[in-house]
Amino acid sequence: MVIDSAVADHGGSRIVSMLMASLPQEQTDPQMQDEAIAAMVDANMLIAMRFPFAQYQMALGRVGSRQDGIVQSLRLYQDGKTASMAVIWNGEQADGTRGSSVQSLALDLNTGAEITLDMLFSDPEAAFSQMEMIIEEKIVGGLSDYMEYAELLPMPRDSFSYDEAGLTVYYPQERYLYFSGSSGAVHFAWHEIDHLIAADGPAGELSREMPGDALRIEEQVRTGRLNGTLGFGVGDMLGDALAAHRLLADPDYTTDSLVYQFEDEALRGFALEIPKYAETEEEKTPISAVRSTRAQMHGLVTGETTREQAKLILGEPEQTCAYDTGHAADRMLEPGESWFYSTGGHILQLHFDEGGVLSVLSIRNQMPENWL
Repeated sequence: MVIDSAVADHGGSRIVSMLMASLPQEQTDPQMQDEAIAAMVDANMLIAMRFPFAQYQMALGRVGSRQDGIVQSLRLYQDGKTASMAVIWNGEQADGTRGSSVQSLALDLNTGAEITLDMLFSDPEAAFSQMEMIIEEKIVGGLSDYMEYAELLPMPRDSFSYDEAGLTVYYPQERYLYFSGSSGAVHFAWHEIDHLIAADGPAGELSREMPGDALRIEEQVRTGRLNGTLGFGVGDMLGDALAAHRLLADPDYTTDSLVYQFEDEALRGFALEIPKYAETEEEKTPISAVRSTRAQMHGLVTGETTREQAKLILGEPEQTCAYDTGHAADRMLEPGESWFYSTGGHILQLHFDEGGVLSVLSIRNQMPENWL
């Protein structure tokens, strides 16, 4: 669960109240085991130590209802066995300075003990090395030269959160800072790191692979949206998406579309498209396609699924199209081959690189004209 709010509508007090309400509550059941009571006490102590509630309230009191005061995001996940929480605090800080900070904590709800990042992995050092390789290969090269703070390596290991969508690692603002002024972070979808996760660890259930399922793929395509945290897709108004998510940069473009990418670390690799020459104003234009280089859809996984595996799940494509280097660049694709399926009332596009591995997963409102 993610809750974003601004102090102008008393969101600051609401964020603090909701976080405090998430604490394990004191139990009066006389049958409760001593171990369970001790676990709750320990969890409460950890949360109180990690999240400076008194300082939060002092900062809120100082800024009052000023529009430029404080903007926060609470990220909270619970599954009955573990809890993961993070508070991103932007604007006036507890000490009166302005900036961005993140406090996070993961808990074992059975013992009340803290879950550290290394506990998620079967071989922590090997996992950290591979995660840093992802950062170096997939993120560092794409950062703007105008970023003042963009020191992503080595990866921090002391601030993170997780939920159904994946694992997020947070950076201090002096190392990685978005143009928006919020502390930077890197998000790893579970399918990117599932081979590194300890099966019996805190995230073992979250990171399980999804089996191939053509019917569920059709159901997903029918929604016009890809799995993940980007809650917009084909047919939605672009303006609604722009109101909900900060842009990473000015829109890019293909031969026939404008392509919008977003700052939110969980949306890395995701993009929305509208027609390049739409007759409507930008914000009033329906989204014509959603694409991702970092997605999974019931057995279809970017970076993993081969053409042969896709064919076993979906059968022969309705149409195929090969792209050399120039044509691929015009479509913001790698050289390779795209397969198209008419399903769920939309067009599902699977683009495979020259090695035959799925590199881009897209849902479109129609088959593009003059695709080459």
